[in-house]
Amino acid sequence: MYATVAAVVVVVGALFAYQANFLLDRSTATERARSDKQAQEAVDREQPAFVSTVTPLDYDRDLPEAFRVLLDRPLTEGEQATLTALNGDASRVWEFMKPLGGRVVEIASYVAPFEDGNENRGGAQTFDLNLNSDRVAGLTINNMVAVKDSCHAPTAQTVVTIPPGGAESRQGLLWDLTGGPTDKPHGPYVLDEGEPQEGQLYFRRNVVELGNGQSNMAFRVQPEVTTHTCQWHIVASYTDTTGSHEQRIPSGAGTFTTEAVPSQPVQYFERVPTSGWGCLGEVSQQGCTATGMIRLPRPPTHRPVPD
Repeated sequence: MYATVAAVVVVVGALFAYQANFLLDRSTATERARSDKQAQEAVDREQPAFVSTVTPLDYDRDLPEAFRVLLDRPLTEGEQATLTALNGDASRVWEFMKPLGGRVVEIASYVAPFEDGNENRGGAQTFDLNLNSDRVAGLTINNMVAVKDSCHAPTAQTVVTIPPGGAESRQGLLWDLTGGPTDKPHGPYVLDEGEPQEGQLYFRRNVVELGNGQSNMAFRVQPEVTTHTCQWHIVASYTDTTGSHEQRIPSGAGTFTTEAVPSQPVQYFERVPTSGWGCLGEVSQQGCTATGMIRLPRPPTHRPVPD
């Protein structure tokens, strides 16, 4: 009899405890869910809003239609002879100049006048910019501005030009970094030949959505300079559920460098279609058989500037 009563008491106690726990769980479920969500959001915000990956163009595989190669020293007579024997083949010119320390500067293709009336065009060193976010919460980049960190006169002594041959603009964003450190950058403009928005300010009509499962955003960035070589960075403005913020590209103290073409190089070589090589500056007759036969302006047409 006592055993039966004890068993009943145990069962009733267990049922009571279960019911009490069940009611407690139900009464605190909302609060615990809210707390868990807040913890997840806090962890989500601890990581960068987005990650930027910068990839320079591989000129060994993808040479621009028109470009210049810059070198920080004059070519020797033997190197001049080798260069001018290449008959202007772009890939062979780059293959020869790259091991000497050559750097490619793209000759900017034409686009319609920019939306704000700016018509400056310079040389460019294009790169690919990929933006990606692993955040659970979404974010919206609603503006990007270029900021100059420093600028100086170009240092190259030799310029080798492969002139335009039907060059086309590349799809992406274009920043005009014309002038020195006190000249404000313009852009970014839409660079997409044939598209209705070409030449318009990109963020006047577009935003970039990242996070919350959104796919990454890839841009081809074409920064253009004229008189000065500039180190610069991008400041991206974005909004999320906590408000408005900014993030630097590249992160930390990193910068981009866009190199200008000197207006008066020590040596200048240009392949003139159907006519051969034209040369200016301290060039030997043996190194450029066309010297004196082809008249060339010194590129670019802007005036030299002091450091």
